[in-house]
Amino acid sequence: MMWRVHSQGRLYDAGEDTVVYFDPYSGDTHLLSDFAGYVMQQFDNRPLSTEDLVLRLSRAIDSADIPDLEEALTSVLEELVLLDILKQD
Repeated sequence: MMWRVHSQGRLYDAGEDTVVYFDPYSGDTHLLSDFAGYVMQQFDNRPLSTEDLVLRLSRAIDSADIPDLEEALTSVLEELVLLDILKQD
């Protein structure tokens, strides 16, 4: 399954457990978890598969958390689709 962003948005670190994401495609601003913000940073104007994202994220995730990574990622991707930030191909 492939995922892509509608447009390259801007992330602003709120300095807490959340980041602010401005989506120029919709003009909306969203408050995202740090993890969701980190997922968004993985996109570089090209679609990525779930497997590509798991591979990229697993490099920065504590090894104890890797077994739960795909489930957490799937949940975040679905939420980002509902927010109209990501599109599923």
